Amino acid sequence: MIATGFGRGRIVMPADRADKFFVDFLKGFRHHLRVKTLKLLGVRIDSVPRKDLEGIFTEMLNGRKFQHIATVNPEFLVAAHRDPVFRKILNKTDLNLCDGAGISLMAKLLYGRKIHRTTGVDVAEILCRTAAKQGKSVYFLGGFGVAHLAAVRMQKKFPNLRVAGAEDGDPEACSKLLKSANPDVILVAFGAPKQEFWLNEFGDQIPGLKLGGGFGGTFDFWAGKLRRAPGFFQKIGLEWCWRLGQEPRKRAPRIWRAVCVFPFLAIRERFEKKEN
Repeated sequence: MIATGFGRGRIVMPADRADKFFVDFLKGFRHHLRVKTLKLLGVRIDSVPRKDLEGIFTEMLNGRKFQHIATVNPEFLVAAHRDPVFRKILNKTDLNLCDGAGISLMAKLLYGRKIHRTTGVDVAEILCRTAAKQGKSVYFLGGFGVAHLAAVRMQKKFPNLRVAGAEDGDPEACSKLLKSANPDVILVAFGAPKQEFWLNEFGDQIPGLKLGGGFGGTFDFWAGKLRRAPGFFQKIGLEWCWRLGQEPRKRAPRIWRAVCVFPFLAIRERFEKKEN
């Protein structure tokens, strides 16, 4: 028997369990060493260089519990500012990656902090690549008639990728289906915040599931339904301009929240903190 912990909080456990405890602890410790955080509008944002994502995902996939990642953009923060339940879910996730040039800009201007940004589409692709290398299976869930096409596209790009399934189904009906699929990874495309609520409720109920994330319109790009912005637009953080041109009626209200409402709320929050 081995004792872990300190003082009155010590826990005594068998040696084999203690070995696993320390392995998991060290993995988590390495993971957190690479992640610097900043709170904006009450939500934790994790700054992770793109080059480190594959290593972090590998550790997560070889962990013993389900882990929830989110790709947070300014719209998320505006929604979470108004919805305390959504805000609580985002602060419970295991990793909140920055998916918005506006977040990086506000972090730099208001706090002097560098927040690394990787788009949700790129994060999802890195996750598929990592799963393929690790021999893990991926389930594609959501979208509007594009989940199967997205799965085919990723399997073509990463031939070793194991597809556990692909389903457009509605959020309420698919949890039972997933329990029999036993995926290692799930990519959920119900749109925010529905996908985050769904993962928070059902993620740890799916046997064997190690990692899940919400990826909104990613399947549309993979299936060829929408075209991604040229690399130049992506690099300078103006991909939203391209998407506005593709879907003006759908995107205009969202762009307003991201480009106008979010900076206003972030600046106000910063000045309130200074006053206090």
